[in-house]
Amino acid sequence: MATAAKADEQTAVFNNVVCPFCATLCDDLTVHVRGNQVVKVNGCNLSKGVFMNAHTEWATPRVDGKRVDYDDAVDEAARILARSVNPLIFGLAATDVEAQKKCIELADLIGANLDNASSV
Repeated sequence: MATAAKADEQTAVFNNVVCPFCATLCDDLTVHVRGNQVVKVNGCNLSKGVFMNAHTEWATPRVDGKRVDYDDAVDEAARILARSVNPLIFGLAATDVEAQKKCIELADLIGANLDNASSV
């Protein structure tokens, strides 16, 4: 379980952080956060790249580059999937089990191919 320790007035240090970005699930990361930004992590290149470059802006749904609310984003995603001839659900390396179950259900529903990041 991740634990927090105070490094200085501006930086919070989280120890024993689990990295969700591949199947190894390393559970010994130390993540330093200043403000709302990760400034240091002791993981592999994959974990460093994702932790250090995380942006809160990515959580804002967009359609054609324009901000939309979540309901509109889901509606557009449904329209795209409904028109798809050979849909692919790929990735899921940083996805929890419950979300993966939903992806499997969706793949069954729309006849999609399902693959994970270990195939590359």
